[in-house]
Amino acid sequence: MKLAFNYVLKLKSLPSNPCHEVVFEAPLSDFSAVTKSEPNLVANTFEHFKNANISLNIIDNLHVQCPPPWEEHNITVDISLTKQNKENTSEVAYQKDFFRIKEKFSNHYALFTDGSKLEEKVAAAAYFPENPDRSKTTRLRDGASVFSAELTGIAVALTEIKKLTKYHKNFVIYSDSLSALQAIQSKNFKVIDIRRLYNLIRKFPTYVHISFVWIPAHVGIQGNENVDKLAKAALNRSSTSGKLICYSDLKPKRNVYPESTASSHVLTL
Repeated sequence: MKLAFNYVLKLKSLPSNPCHEVVFEAPLSDFSAVTKSEPNLVANTFEHFKNANISLNIIDNLHVQCPPPWEEHNITVDISLTKQNKENTSEVAYQKDFFRIKEKFSNHYALFTDGSKLEEKVAAAAYFPENPDRSKTTRLRDGASVFSAELTGIAVALTEIKKLTKYHKNFVIYSDSLSALQAIQSKNFKVIDIRRLYNLIRKFPTYVHISFVWIPAHVGIQGNENVDKLAKAALNRSSTSGKLICYSDLKPKRNVYPESTASSHVLTL
């Protein structure tokens, strides 16, 4: 059942796949009526989605333009603070290290980003220390991953940066998400939101440079504390953004039923 669940999730995100039309546009009765004695894969999996209260209509389309691999981008990623062992490093030591990094980027317009999740609720924020009123928050659809929230926070920051490129050319984004910054650094275009980030960046004027810097969370760095509060507050917003969810974010929901229940079904094509 898990394999079928994952297959349907990914197939939903690939509308150009030849099987997409067969699975999602054919009447469900066509699948259910194969035989009464042999439940088939599609009918059983759709029933699983229904019982788990998962809507396939919220799944994002994977066909987002991939930036040309030969294209250069005016960005740098600094994760030097990860060299320290957080368990053996005091908050004061981290704060001193941050101020040294902050001095290095003293001629950059600074932003802080963060993502937050509480149960099914997910939100993201971008904080502007020089102009707090410009700070932005958004609540994602329920069930999105923290990783997606972190990348959404960075996307919100980049969207605002685009409006500021007439007045500034150097920007620094501080984030406590190592996985997000490593995905940006490695140009992991398998991640749809990384493609979107680079598609945003490649539209900036060529004189604009963006630095991404990893900072530890909850060690008293004021900008990080402020953006964390913004992201947590956004969890209580009544409405969510229209942003669709990457199919992989919904994979944990496949464990809604006990393994024994899922394996009890005989699946046939």
